Amino acid sequence: MGERDWISRYFAPLVASPGAAALRDDVAELSTPSGPVIATVDALVEGVHFFPDDPVDTIARKLVRANVSDIIAKGARPLEALLTLGWPGTRPEEQLARFAAALGDELSSWGIRLIGGDTTASPQGLFLSLTLTGQSGPGGVIRRSGAQAGDRLWVTGAIGAALLGYRALRDGRVDDPHVAAYREPQLAPLAITGLLRDCATGSMDVSDGLLGDARMLAEASGLSVTVDLDAVPYAGGASTLEERLALASWGDDYQVLFAAPESVTSRILAYAGEEGIKVTQIGSFASGAGLTACMDGARVNLPERLGFEHG
Repeated sequence: MGERDWISRYFAPLVASPGAAALRDDVAELSTPSGPVIATVDALVEGVHFFPDDPVDTIARKLVRANVSDIIAKGARPLEALLTLGWPGTRPEEQLARFAAALGDELSSWGIRLIGGDTTASPQGLFLSLTLTGQSGPGGVIRRSGAQAGDRLWVTGAIGAALLGYRALRDGRVDDPHVAAYREPQLAPLAITGLLRDCATGSMDVSDGLLGDARMLAEASGLSVTVDLDAVPYAGGASTLEERLALASWGDDYQVLFAAPESVTSRILAYAGEEGIKVTQIGSFASGAGLTACMDGARVNLPERLGFEHG
């Protein structure tokens, strides 16, 4: 049983608030007197999300960025954070000091205030979790479920750099330029929130693999989606079907995946050009269900596993 099955079977029945979206989105929406606030939480575990010998400053930055990615993908601005830290006694205090300094710098760079949390000793490995709130725009949170038939599918940045970095570290190639993308993902700039609020009908971040996340976006909207593998902006310039599917199925890209009407294409490109945001149209939505991927104009067979899932 995978993590999505855990959630739907055991935890979704416990949810009563409509702001939780039945646990089918990356954020929850909270009602406050000053307007809608959203919240998200992500955890990193040693040996699962980072290597044991990764520098602790890069672990701190990855923790923050994994959460910021969820917030900005909803067209919201990050606000305040709560930190949970399980620190193993085998790690010296000097590492804790470097972790805290990097965490503070990264939070400040996004305008985020740390307001509390919890710390504990960890008997086995480093464990971290960050809860982050964000301020939605006047139109409220952009859900996964808002895409319409005929909408185009867009993605920011490049796909697959984290996998290339992971492979390099696994093979001992620590000087490979893609290592930085695995340790410290490069998010879309904060200005993407304005584009999303203006143009997107549905959105999410790409954290569990482009193809799997595209399928989730379509499922949430009750639609089918087609992804053009020739259009996807791959890190490293992948050309073979095998490598393209690998890069588009691995995850940890932390880019923004969004749906938007074809009629706003020129507006998207103009805004992105003005703000220096790389955006690429990679597919489209239609009535029906399921994911189709094409390459060289022909439909391709997809692997059973399309994205990262715990369990």
